[in-house]
Amino acid sequence: MAQLVLLSGGQRLLRQATAERRLPRLRSDVVLERLLPFLALPEPQKVVLAAGSHCTCVVRPDGQLVCFGNTFAHSDLWHISLPADLRSVVAVAAGFAHACAVQADGRLACFGDNSHGQCNVPPDLGPVVAVAAGAYHTCALQADGRLVCFGDNSHGQRSLPLDLGPVVALAAGENHTCAVQSDGRLVCFGNNSRGQCNVPADLGPVVAVAAGGFHACAAQADGRLVCFGYNDFGQCNAPPDLGAVVAACAGFFHTCALQANGQLVCFGGNSQGQCNVPPALGSVMAVAAGAYHNCAVQADGQLVCFGRTDAGQCDVPAGLGPIRVGLLAAYGDNRSLQRTEMTGAAVVRCLNL
Repeated sequence: MAQLVLLSGGQRLLRQATAERRLPRLRSDVVLERLLPFLALPEPQKVVLAAGSHCTCVVRPDGQLVCFGNTFAHSDLWHISLPADLRSVVAVAAGFAHACAVQADGRLACFGDNSHGQCNVPPDLGPVVAVAAGAYHTCALQADGRLVCFGDNSHGQRSLPLDLGPVVALAAGENHTCAVQSDGRLVCFGNNSRGQCNVPADLGPVVAVAAGGFHACAAQADGRLVCFGYNDFGQCNAPPDLGAVVAACAGFFHTCALQANGQLVCFGGNSQGQCNVPPALGSVMAVAAGAYHNCAVQADGQLVCFGRTDAGQCDVPAGLGPIRVGLLAAYGDNRSLQRTEMTGAAVVRCLNL
C-alpha cells in the first residue's frame, strides 16, 4: 500500500509508476511524508461505481448516471428516480434506499427515500469532493476538508467528534461512520454495538477505509488490511496470504480487498455467492460491495457483477459500454474502490447495505 498514492497529491507519482509499468518501491513513511501535506486539500474525485442494498449505480464516461436493479425492491419508497437535471456526475454513493451524486461543479444531489432527511442537502453546503451513504444518513466531504453529515442520527452516526481534524477519506456503514484525517488517523463514530467503532489502538497510518453493516476495514500505509467489529461470518478475517491491499469494500457480512496486482479477494459471509470472485475476472480497476453483491470494473472497462441478484442488481444493462475509471480519492459508505486511471494504484469507495 505504501507505493500507492490515493489522493490528489500523489497523482504525479502514480503516473510515473504507469510509465515505468510498475509501482514504485517506497517505504510507507516516505509515501506518507509526500502524501499528507496534500490531504487537507482534496480535489474532486471520480468515483464511477456504487452498490446499494438492491441496486447498482455506475457513471458513464460522459457523466451520465445509470442505475439498475430494483432500486429498491420492497416498496415504492425504494424506487429511485434520477433527477432530470442531474449533469456531469463525477462520484456516486448508494445507501439503503437513497443515492447521492457529486456533480463536476461540486454540487451534491441526493434522491430516493428521504424518511430520515438523508436527502436534505444543507443549503450552505460547500463544494463536495466525496460522499458516503449509510442506511439512512449521508456524509459529504467538502473541499476544505470539513465533513458534513445529515439524515438519521439515532446512533450518533452523524454526530461529528469535536476534535475531528481535516478529513481526507470517509466511509459510512449501516449506522456508523468512519473518517480518515489528514494525519492518517482513523476515527469512527455512531453505532458501536459490535465494536465497529473501536479503532485498534495500534492501527498505523490509514490510506483507505471501508464500513460494512457492523464492521469496518482499514488499509494501512504498509499495505496491510485491518478489520474490526462484527466477525461472526469471518468478514474481519483477512486471508493470511493476502497481498498488499490498496483498497477495501465492505458489504453487510462480507469484505472485498483489492490487491496491488489488481486481483480481487473477497471473504466473509457467502450465502449469496458474494465471495465467489469469478475465475475469469481480469485485473480490477474499481469495485463496489452492496449488501450481498459486488460489482467490479475490469481494466478493459467492462462491468462484472456477482452475488445476490434477486432484484437485478447484478444484471448489467446491455450496451452499457466500457466504464472509464479516473482518479479517485476518498470513499464512502457505498464503498466503491477504484484504481487510478492507467495505473496500478487504487483508492477506496465501498458500499454496503
